[in-house]
Amino acid sequence: MKLAYTFIRRRLSRAAAIAAVPIAMAAVAAALGSAAAPAVAAGAFPDRPITVIVPYPAGGSLDTVGRPLAQLFEKATGQSMILENVGGAGGLIGANKVVKAPADGNTLLLASNGQVTIAPLIYKDMSYDPKTDLVPIVHLVDQTAVLYASAKSPYKTFADVAQAARGGHEALQFASSGTGSISHLALELLAQKMGAHFTHVPYRGAAPALQDLAGGQVPLLFTFVGSAKPLTQSGMVRPLAVAAKQRLASLPDVPTFAELGYPDVQASVWIGLMAPKGTPADRVRKLASIVDGVLANAEFRKLMADNNMEIKGGSAAAFEAMMADDGQRWANLAKSVNLATN
Repeated sequence: MKLAYTFIRRRLSRAAAIAAVPIAMAAVAAALGSAAAPAVAAGAFPDRPITVIVPYPAGGSLDTVGRPLAQLFEKATGQSMILENVGGAGGLIGANKVVKAPADGNTLLLASNGQVTIAPLIYKDMSYDPKTDLVPIVHLVDQTAVLYASAKSPYKTFADVAQAARGGHEALQFASSGTGSISHLALELLAQKMGAHFTHVPYRGAAPALQDLAGGQVPLLFTFVGSAKPLTQSGMVRPLAVAAKQRLASLPDVPTFAELGYPDVQASVWIGLMAPKGTPADRVRKLASIVDGVLANAEFRKLMADNNMEIKGGSAAAFEAMMADDGQRWANLAKSVNLATN
């Protein structure tokens, strides 16, 4: 059965376009309810519903991954996986809730760069240490950042943005999904490479940032194909440039920053599952095995590809090594532009 993840293509009103995100997610859930998934042998764990904390408001890239993952997890195990959106403080509030949860494998974090590898570079007074308070389970997907402009802005191409940055008397405003998010780091990286100054307007998640981008309250935002798809199809936002070495199959006509003269402007978000420290190793392995089965599901893979998400998988050790590399990469930027806030 094909996953129902097709958005309305006719021109939408602003409210209808924003509403398309949860509607599309509901369609995914309905389709996955009947999709085949790998069978997992019965055992003592999981023996009750699993709660997964999503550390951002509903409607962002983490939901795009988490909701179908939850459907297939339940199909494989017979146990529900309940997603709970806990936004605020760039994802730190949600992450801290997981850190304080019982270490029994029943409360997990749908993590990304923001709470794990980037936050320590920005917040010196954190309530948790990602390296010691969270245990990696499995690396789920990576997703490339894309620069979008509001259709109500004067920016039709990246050349328009570059010209305004060079000649304007006021700094250009860039929205982000929160301080320390990849959308924030991407704009700081672009500003550094252009030698420009941008005004950062942080939001509490991608959904409200996209809503204001569509409404013209902010002109520019780094975000992701899946999150922006309904607004792109309705003509309310337009993609200007891709922060990767190669063009995206889903946006074949949109140039990369490398093509535009900024080869070092590359930014992507990783998404993975993590657990509180002290979670029994056998439960971590069991969760990883179940999720690896989900990642191999053909319909799940198609859905991720449609949203420009590259499926990763692999061992917890490989996930941990990747996070270390990611942290070092962004540490270099954080030091050069003085991102620390306290």
